[in-house]
Amino acid sequence: MAAVTATVRNVMLERGNDDARAAAIGNLKRATVYLDSGGTDVVGGTDTLDCNLATAIQSSTRNGLTVSVQGLPVISQAITTDSSGTETTRAGYMTLSTNTVSITPKTNGYLTGSTNGTVTGAQTVVRPYGVYVVYTEA
Repeated sequence: MAAVTATVRNVMLERGNDDARAAAIGNLKRATVYLDSGGTDVVGGTDTLDCNLATAIQSSTRNGLTVSVQGLPVISQAITTDSSGTETTRAGYMTLSTNTVSITPKTNGYLTGSTNGTVTGAQTVVRPYGVYVVYTEA
């Protein structure tokens, strides 16, 4: 199995330090990390699209704090690519190891039993994967 390193397109912080209710227990923060394969094919069942979410968030916030992912992130947006006016959308099955998420492209669902699909790198990305993350900083 080949691990394709994801290209991070954007990190959106869902709410900052002013969210006292989230900070009350464990100082939880939330972000959505948008990523794609950066022009590389990702063949579901053979390849995974991998992203260190902590590094992506730390590179975005640049506050010198260490980010730790808390719990399993979820896909909030499936990837959509375009080939000569024909769009293809791929779901993804995710696993997490420490702070790195691995996405296996799927054609018909977000579960391990779903049919594997391919994200074709040569196609234009219309919408990247969106991964919703809960994290802490120290």
